[in-house]
Amino acid sequence: MITASLDKLTYYQRVIPSGTEIVNYLNRNDIFSLKTGKYPISGESAFLLIQEYQTKSEPEKEWESHKKYIDIQIVLNGQEYMGYSPVLSLKVRESYNIEKDIIFYENDDKEYSRILIQEKYFCIFFPEDAHKPGCHIKEERHIKKAVIKVLL
Repeated sequence: MITASLDKLTYYQRVIPSGTEIVNYLNRNDIFSLKTGKYPISGESAFLLIQEYQTKSEPEKEWESHKKYIDIQIVLNGQEYMGYSPVLSLKVRESYNIEKDIIFYENDDKEYSRILIQEKYFCIFFPEDAHKPGCHIKEERHIKKAVIKVLL
């Protein structure tokens, strides 16, 4: 898991497949003004999802991880907590769905890291990184987020 401000993403482009194409795309496009939907970056190797939603309490959110894609989650508007835990420390609730590239895990009382992600900050989650995005800080907030899916 990696987290930093959006202007630092170039530091990590060499450790991410299609990293150069992603950084070039972000430099050429104003992702803050895009409407919700899916946008191609490099075919199915890298694409961008623009999402808008209300944050929820941590118990209402689910742990997830992915096998085929890395997630680069960028908060465009608002701020939220994201939970982080190694997948090996969680119990699988719903086994791998190959079509949706997702595994869900039990919400239990195990300790985990909470990461505050503010506007113009990102988190990169690899297959070994379970994450629980979209958690509110004190109350529900409207969030606009870009999620870049990067094929491994």
